[in-house]
Amino acid sequence: MKEKIWNKIMDSNSILLLTHENPDGDAIGSVMALYEVLKSYDKKVTAVIPVVPPVFDYLDSISETKRKANESFDLAIVVDCAKLDRVGQTNKEFEHASFSINIDHHATNSSFADLNYIEGDVSSCCQVLYYLFKDWKCQLNTIVGNALVTGMLTDTNGFSNNDVDKKTFLMAADMTDLNVNINKICYLALSKKNTAQHLLMKMALDRLEFFDDGKIAFTYVSKEDLDNVGAKPGDHEGLVNLGRNIEGVEVSVFMREDDGYKISLRSTGAVDVSKVAVKFNGGGHKAAAGIKIYGEFKETKNAVIDEIIKEINSNERDSDNQQKIRIHK
Repeated sequence: MKEKIWNKIMDSNSILLLTHENPDGDAIGSVMALYEVLKSYDKKVTAVIPVVPPVFDYLDSISETKRKANESFDLAIVVDCAKLDRVGQTNKEFEHASFSINIDHHATNSSFADLNYIEGDVSSCCQVLYYLFKDWKCQLNTIVGNALVTGMLTDTNGFSNNDVDKKTFLMAADMTDLNVNINKICYLALSKKNTAQHLLMKMALDRLEFFDDGKIAFTYVSKEDLDNVGAKPGDHEGLVNLGRNIEGVEVSVFMREDDGYKISLRSTGAVDVSKVAVKFNGGGHKAAAGIKIYGEFKETKNAVIDEIIKEINSNERDSDNQQKIRIHK
């Protein structure tokens, strides 16, 4: 499959790069890393990202991305996106390509492209791409490394998620050989906050609620909140971790009003939040998942929390059964 993807890329002259709507660091990093690598092979590459969060302005060539495209392409490559209806596009760009490839790390991926390369147990799509680049013997530089580290750091929450493994750290070590300043990118992508972000954080903290004996933390921001503080795209990122970091919490829920409600789920350990997300036509990983729901605030909130409680209870029953099996042995 890896060789087939590379051959298709080499056989294509005009290549379109896409990722999911409301892109995070892994989405942006994956697009920009692939953009730089393909340019080095003299490919005509167009990266379409309808909304680019300003936090990633430090990445080289980010200003070369387009908000939309009208032309046709030999090939479309979609990265870090599990479903076709989540692709970030304003002009049905995906349909403008003669052939499509999907490269992703979401176990819930629907394999919507002509060729699909999915590594569901890898912590970031940038990590998937890095090992593809190595297999393809691509020459990498600091610019590519900066993009890859952006995705690696943001999707692992600074190496703190439980899907981080030895390969993640080995990739980070390799990035230092490319003269990537990991500390600086960690600050720019994860730690640095503007005024709007601080105000949103205060709102989210003030609204924290707890359910199921403190196992679930819930908070939210509304459209009005985002407008009132002058929030820019991406300023809400990381707010879901406010609940995740509280002792006793197993699942943190952050709900953001958009044209519906976008809900981020984070697990602190055993609970698989991707199972909850799938119930609402969402997706993601065991430790991090997302949902989009059109409905009323209270009904949406209650439906998601109820489903999380079911998953927690199911997980506890499984743990009890495993314990009984060990005792009987």
